[in-house]
Order: sequence, then structure tokens, then C-alpha cells
Amino acid sequence: MNETNLNQRKSSIGGSEVAAILGLDNYSSPYQVWLNKTGRGEETEDNKYMEAGRILESAVAEFFQIRTGYKLIKSSGGTKYTHPDYPFATGTPDRKYIGSKIGRSILECKTTQANLDDPLQAWFVQLQWYLGIVGFNNGSIAWLERGVDFKYREYEFDSEFFNYVMDIVADFWTNNVQKDIPPEPINVEDLNRMYKRHREGDFIQATDEIKVTCDLLKSINEQLKELEQKKEDYINSLKMVMRDAEGIVLGQIPLVTWKTSKPSLIFDKDRFKLENPELYSNYLIEKEGTRRFLIK
Repeated sequence: MNETNLNQRKSSIGGSEVAAILGLDNYSSPYQVWLNKTGRGEETEDNKYMEAGRILESAVAEFFQIRTGYKLIKSSGGTKYTHPDYPFATGTPDRKYIGSKIGRSILECKTTQANLDDPLQAWFVQLQWYLGIVGFNNGSIAWLERGVDFKYREYEFDSEFFNYVMDIVADFWTNNVQKDIPPEPINVEDLNRMYKRHREGDFIQATDEIKVTCDLLKSINEQLKELEQKKEDYINSLKMVMRDAEGIVLGQIPLVTWKTSKPSLIFDKDRFKLENPELYSNYLIEKEGTRRFLIK
């Protein structure tokens, strides 16, 4: 990452990061935001959902204008705002619009594959953050489900909630980002990033509660082994019946199949290593070890 991009990422907290700092984002966490702000994070690879979200943003805004009769302000997207009292607090709303009686407002546009009765918590947090940053009293969240079902909700600015959020974000900015101190992990994904290797010889003394959890885990593991064995036995019994048949049906309804897969080409690594040992060694790379969780 070059110095310019690093400085930009370290310069502020944007609306899309606030819910993660609050622990309300299913796809991020305070620790992941901290990694990005301190230049330690990995570049996020674009995916088809992110690409669709960007392309469909204009469509969601157009849906909103048609359904509500509100007037979108042209070229209102992409403007970055900074809170007058908190220079680290920034926001770039998707759109601004003019309501019939409520004046200028903010519109957040979303896309999802889920069927939602109400917006996600992360979306609500983002809208409230933008309202507080820009200084508007009203806003809406509009979303498109599976590309066809349009929904929206209108909200008023909640100053008490915004101040609560700002206190948490300000603390994160001051005590984590600026002091370069990582926040506490909130999920296993954080732990995997934070503690990639174990400390040799370091053991945690079990409490009564931990001992109970370990015993329950052992019991569940034994049950799973028994179920896996039963599953294998049932499969084998059906195979004995099928022999060379393609499958078993009940009337016209297929129950199970046992079909031969198509031939495929594979690389004979062992033969290549035997016949070309020097060339083989030139292509060996060290793979970082991962932590394995074992039930003793």
C-alpha cells in the first residue's frame, strides 16, 4: 500500500465503518476497521454483490423518486462531508433529496438478496451517522431485494443516538487508531487474524465452566462420530442393493444416485518430482502454518 492511500485510510472514519466499530456489521468488526486504519489490513477484493450494488445504486434512487414523489438533487452523490467538531468523522451519502414538507434529506441506497421487513441495523446506523455529519433532520433508506422488490423507510435524525455513536467512535479513534492499540476481538475471525500462531508452552488453567464446556464438546464429538458411522453404514447398504444401477427411485421420484464421474486430467506430482528433482525444488514455497483445534 503506498503512502498516499495509507494516509487517506488513516485520516477519518466513514459511514460504512461505523456499524462495524459498534459491532453491528456482519461482515466486519472493530478490529478489522483498526487493521485498515493502521495500514495492516488486506485489500478487499471486489465481488459480484459489491459490483451490483454500485451499478444498481442509481436504479434504487430512481425507484425511490418514483415511489415517493420526492425530488432527488442532481449530482448530490459522492460529496464528502466532515463534522465541524470532529475532524475524523466524515460521511459520503449516496444521494440528497427534497421531501414535500421536510426539506433537504439524505437517501441511502442498498441492494440485498434477503427478504427484509425493515432495514439492517448497519444501514440505520449509517444513515444516522450521515444525518449527524451533514446536519439534516430527515433521511431515508431505500433498498432493492433480488433486483426486483423495492422497499424504503423514512427516519428522523436521532440526536441522542448519534451522540452515543459518536462517543464510541471517538473513543475508538483516539484510543485505538491514534495510539495504535488494537481493540478487543469480538469473533473467531478476529482471533484468527490477531493470533495466527500459538505461544509454545502457554496453557490456560480450566475453570469449572470451561471444564463443562470441554466435556459437552467431547460428548457431541462422540455423537457425531457415531452418526458418521451410521451414515456410512446406510450408504454402503444401499450401494449393495444398487450394484451397477444408476440410482433408486420411488415411482418417478429419485431417492439416491450412484453415478460415475467424468474422467479428468491430474498432474502427477510424484512422478514429476522423481524425474525432475531440481526443477521441482525450484517451485517449492513455504506455506504458513495454521492453528488446528483438537479435542483431547
